[in-house]
Amino acid sequence: MKALMAALLALVLAAAAFAAFIVAFVVFGSATASANSGTCVNPEGTPWTLDAEQRSIAQLIIDVGRQRGVPPRGWVIAIATAAQEASLHNDLTPDEYGSSGVFQQTPPGWGSREQVNDPTYAAGAFYAALVKVPNWQTLPVTVAAQTVQVSAYPSAYAKHTSTALKTVAELGGVDLDCSHLSVGSAEPAPRNPDGSWPEEGCIIRPDPTTGQGCLTPRTAHVIDQARAAGYGKPGCYRPSGPGEHPKGRACDWMMTSGGAATGEQKARGDQFATWAVANADRLGIMYVIWYRQIWTPSQGWHAYTNPWGGDDPSGWHTNHVHISVY
Repeated sequence: MKALMAALLALVLAAAAFAAFIVAFVVFGSATASANSGTCVNPEGTPWTLDAEQRSIAQLIIDVGRQRGVPPRGWVIAIATAAQEASLHNDLTPDEYGSSGVFQQTPPGWGSREQVNDPTYAAGAFYAALVKVPNWQTLPVTVAAQTVQVSAYPSAYAKHTSTALKTVAELGGVDLDCSHLSVGSAEPAPRNPDGSWPEEGCIIRPDPTTGQGCLTPRTAHVIDQARAAGYGKPGCYRPSGPGEHPKGRACDWMMTSGGAATGEQKARGDQFATWAVANADRLGIMYVIWYRQIWTPSQGWHAYTNPWGGDDPSGWHTNHVHISVY
């Protein structure tokens, strides 16, 4: 009996291990999670090779971010910041402003000297400040970093983005590099000097996709870029209903004439949704809905609950890709 029980236990453990392997493979692929699961980042600067201490600190920054539930884009921002501030070393000697540590934080605002010189504390303090920045996940890396650090060199973080992306892919197992995607890069929509999106009225009249109502300039820019990428003409303005259509800030790209997409039509919708997510940061895309899933910068792809639609292909967005714009 004991031998039988041991054999059964071994089978259970083996099955559990195999299931864990399958889950890991499905979620992360062979080694690295895809950039399509969230907002990718455009690489800037030339990536450089980290030494042993730098790799150790970068790993710690990633681990602290993961423990705190900060999405991987935050890891990229944190590593780019630490690369600029202290070359990913724990500099214990205060500079002329009294700053020290991995993120060059200054007591007492960031904590005691002992605390800011502790890389774990310093990384946690950085993340705590970052997640309080409004819309930090849609801001350019350098703008998000500067909002936290208030540096005398506000654009300096950008040149470390390539290094941060490479490091997060190697040590964190998440590839957020937009250049690895084969979906192309859209021309960026205009931003304010601080990286935020300017307020826009519904001033393009009539909406050229419906012949009525209006569109915002940023919505028109998304349409132009989608058309340039080969995705055709959507339908945008609607005079009533919830959401952004009546505001001229939402469009639907039909993949079928009405029924749920299958085969090549479904693949086309998948491709377009991937294009939209990959270019969301450039175009000011607030969310994408496709095939019972919704993508947002903060959550990536997750189940769509269909709060307003009917129980049909239109309501569940299985026949069209919806894009809403800030």
